[in-house]
Amino acid sequence: MVEVDIFWAYAIGGSLAVAAGPPLAGSPRPIDTPYFTRTLLLLSLVWAPTGLLLLVCHPSWETMQVADSFADIPPWLVIAFGISNITQGILGFWVGARLLARGRLFAAQLSWILGYFAMFFVLLYGWDGHGYDRFLYDRDIFGGAPWTPGAGLQPGAGLGFLASSVARTLYLDGIYLLPPLLGLIAHWQQIEARRRMGPHARRALLGWALLHLAIVFGCGFAGAAVAAIVVHEIGQVIGHVAGYIVGLPLALYGQWSLLYAPGRPLRRLLIRALALPTHRL
Repeated sequence: MVEVDIFWAYAIGGSLAVAAGPPLAGSPRPIDTPYFTRTLLLLSLVWAPTGLLLLVCHPSWETMQVADSFADIPPWLVIAFGISNITQGILGFWVGARLLARGRLFAAQLSWILGYFAMFFVLLYGWDGHGYDRFLYDRDIFGGAPWTPGAGLQPGAGLGFLASSVARTLYLDGIYLLPPLLGLIAHWQQIEARRRMGPHARRALLGWALLHLAIVFGCGFAGAAVAAIVVHEIGQVIGHVAGYIVGLPLALYGQWSLLYAPGRPLRRLLIRALALPTHRL
């Protein structure tokens, strides 16, 4: 989705930077490294085409039900979408590399996790509380009928979305994107773990890939779901816009204080799972 991919691209770039680790951190010019070259190739040749395919084949769904057809989308927006899917990934990589270079290893991890948090929050809540509703509606199932609030939860939608034409395109995108993305992240993490002969030096590529997915969904998705609930509940009391203004910072601060601050359980778990050197956090 156009509104989601800007954050997803950032998360992809950031996760690749932290996977590269110390060799990238020690480079005076991160964009002149093989790590950046391979990241850029993945962003431009693998990641960006997946979004453009969805935009061409399912323009209403890819724009979160804003556009009725591809003809409704201004040409400049199509171009901007394709470019931003690459530039946001570059930004995520650059931020991750800069944090690594300054020795802020845990902050570098949080940077890409926050990218996934933002992605999932928009997907679940959106700008009007109907993000998940928009996501689950494929108008092709209902004869091209435009989305209306609640349409994604009606009979035939919801779980029925899993067999929709949009879902089939998503499966194709996943087959094209996930193996090279997870493979590259796992490969770089495995090389670094073996170089340091740390506690996870013998972890297989599949193990690193599954760990990455666990962080994406266990931290990014779960955190976004909690934030969406907080924003919704506060919005019910003080209004939608005010709910955003109050609820989102409150949810972020609460999760930081309870889970990610120094000494907190999720921080310790991530440090152990990723074998981050504690003297450099």
